[in-house]
Amino acid sequence: MEMRASGIKSIPRGIRKTTQSNPALLTEREMDVLLLLKEGMQNKEIAARLFISVKTVDHHISAIMFKLDSNSRMKAVHEAIHLEILK
Repeated sequence: MEMRASGIKSIPRGIRKTTQSNPALLTEREMDVLLLLKEGMQNKEIAARLFISVKTVDHHISAIMFKLDSNSRMKAVHEAIHLEILK
């Protein structure tokens, strides 16, 4: 009720179009993290670059590895290159 009173008419449901268009269903932020993984950056460096916490980076990396069915950071990068998500 409060949301409607404040002018919010609808809340989008489901996966965003940008995520749907990604072959592995990676979010934009997961793609940001993946690009920095490709550069060989550590979690602390990624966090500083993206202005997020190291724990948030950990969560993004876990999601990336799950979605790309990889058990390491570099395997995730290689799988993304194989799927042509990364160049």
